[in-house]
Amino acid sequence: MRYLGCSYGYLIFSNLEQCILVDAYCGADVRPPKLKSSSNQEIYYGIIVAALNSPISHLLLFSRSSMFQWQVGTNSWLDHPFYDGQIIQILSFKGVVFAMDFIQRLHRISLAPQFSMQEVPVAWEEDIVVGIFCKPWLVVCGDMLLLVDLSIDIDELYGFPSTFKVFRLDFSVDPAKWVKVDNLGNCALFISVDRRNPTFSSTSPERWGGKSNCIYVASGSEESNEAWTMVELGQAVPSTMFSPIYIQKPSGHGNQLQNLWVLPSFVYGSGQ
Repeated sequence: MRYLGCSYGYLIFSNLEQCILVDAYCGADVRPPKLKSSSNQEIYYGIIVAALNSPISHLLLFSRSSMFQWQVGTNSWLDHPFYDGQIIQILSFKGVVFAMDFIQRLHRISLAPQFSMQEVPVAWEEDIVVGIFCKPWLVVCGDMLLLVDLSIDIDELYGFPSTFKVFRLDFSVDPAKWVKVDNLGNCALFISVDRRNPTFSSTSPERWGGKSNCIYVASGSEESNEAWTMVELGQAVPSTMFSPIYIQKPSGHGNQLQNLWVLPSFVYGSGQ
């Protein structure tokens, strides 16, 4: 079965017909109805948009031409064709489902009373350049929607010197605007090389032995001896964190499951 993503503590897998949700902690599984669409073989990404015991919980699966929607507890799927480009990340922010596509456009997805996906107008400052060699990550941090970019300089003959840059989406202006963040304060961010994996943040990470103003990355490089790396915002990123193979696949959607962070379902919504 192909790995499609992870959310609310569940790993998401599928083959041509069957999708399976596996609890990463106890191994229990949930089996939605079988997929019958002829285009399901192109599915590359999946996400759960609310806890499975929530009445608004949906499982979304994406191919390059359709979104498949299953409302947890029902007996069928809905197939929504769309042509807005490859979706590389989905997350929920303040009750709204946002999607980012391959060219960094932000979309708002509505599931009820009927499906719709609309682009969110967003302004970029002239000196902001992201996603040249790899695509950025969206991360929810408290009441902020952040974009984490890995700025890579490949002019160096050996290694890939790089730094992280973080931007906050300012919704107070029209259109909304990405604003550079120089310090994360008492927060830490968690990302994975593979964008099918969840991103999240932690407040006061010193409580569990972590460090504020840092980005924790689940390593996707076979050259690294560590399963994860911590980088302080503004500091250089170790060249072993991201392999040249990863740079050649900027969407971060590979066939092989890499290291990932798993946040238990009961933590979601707790504010911790």
